[in-house]
Amino acid sequence: MPRIRQHSSGAAGLAVLAAALAVALSGAGVANASWTTPEKPVAGSVAAGTLRIEQTGLGALTRIYSSGALSATAPVTVRNVGTVPAPYTLSFGAQAATALAGAADVRVWPVASAALCTAAATAAGPTGKTWLTVGAVTGTLAPNADAVYCVRSSVSQSQRFALVGGDVTATASAAANQGSWTSAVTATTAQSVADTLTPGVPTKTGDTDRSITFTWSAPADTVAVTGYQIYRDSVLVGSVAAASLSFTDTGLVMGKGYVYTVRAAHAATPVDLSPASLSANLTTGGLSTSSWYVIRNTATQLCLDAEGVGTDSGTALIDYSCNGGTNQSWKFTQTGAYYRVAGRHAPTLFWDSPTLDRSILRPFNSYVYAQQWTVTPVTAGSGTVTLRNRNNKCLDIGGGITADGNNQLKVATCDGSVDQVFTLTNGG
Repeated sequence: MPRIRQHSSGAAGLAVLAAALAVALSGAGVANASWTTPEKPVAGSVAAGTLRIEQTGLGALTRIYSSGALSATAPVTVRNVGTVPAPYTLSFGAQAATALAGAADVRVWPVASAALCTAAATAAGPTGKTWLTVGAVTGTLAPNADAVYCVRSSVSQSQRFALVGGDVTATASAAANQGSWTSAVTATTAQSVADTLTPGVPTKTGDTDRSITFTWSAPADTVAVTGYQIYRDSVLVGSVAAASLSFTDTGLVMGKGYVYTVRAAHAATPVDLSPASLSANLTTGGLSTSSWYVIRNTATQLCLDAEGVGTDSGTALIDYSCNGGTNQSWKFTQTGAYYRVAGRHAPTLFWDSPTLDRSILRPFNSYVYAQQWTVTPVTAGSGTVTLRNRNNKCLDIGGGITADGNNQLKVATCDGSVDQVFTLTNGG
């Protein structure tokens, strides 16, 4: 700033600050702010002059981050095109505290010329800064002088997985001061992380009464993808290598729908994961006459059981704690429009209900309607069924107590109650 000169005249004139201040800042061009009105009279004068600051270059930091573009580097130049020295402050930041604003690594360091600010240049200056914490640089420029700062922002391959679809509007504000006058303008540049890591929606390619096989499409950018994680009803159930785009989920309930999503993974500690794919509701197949089923009541979670692993006609059909025994494994053999049901431990004995209040096992008799059954889903995809015999009565857990103290099943008027609702799981 010019030196203040004192006037000794007896009629001291009012000093007038006659300066035009302009600050220019833009990502791709120059913006201006100027004024000539004095702030107030002073006991002296400032030599007339022009204070004008320009800043350019921020726009070159616009970036969509991907595996092939993990950083952006550009020179930001502050130039004094005025006629008096220009004290300046150049501040960097973000319009909003987004995830990307707080995660991208930002380095700012001075360079002798814009030509030295390249993607290959070795960064200097403070480390560990982001768009939210990088702060400001200051200085004073002589007329027609400039200052060049190299600015680099970057994300890692790992960060991309968590930041997919995120964005930030980065800012640079330049301010010039002359006395108490201040003028500031702000430039912005947009950065985002490409949404190219999310796998396609699962599509079923096959099923059995206990399994579902499905595929999905690879994400657009697979450079850092080392595998995929598969989720059923939001629970991780498996993973496959990056070369595999299919999965078979097993051990499922017959006729039940499950919701599947897939995430791309990057081998790190902990593992980096992409956003989940769109979900797909996929359903297992229906009843198979070649399978042996564990049959569980939905209310009690107890399994249908041949009491005492009995092999005699008249053995009680009970519910009991599930234990994987052969007397809890049942096969449905088709007879016309109906099925007869036998246990693995005694394949010649079939469900029967000679009276409504007790169900037993007896040799098959095609004339006995109580031995002929249908399996009816409660609702499509629910994985729950009712078991109705040809007498139009439903298997029900609300029977009496056997001599051994177990709860014997019965048949009753079909009413849709939980006592008559079961799941079937292929036990192998």
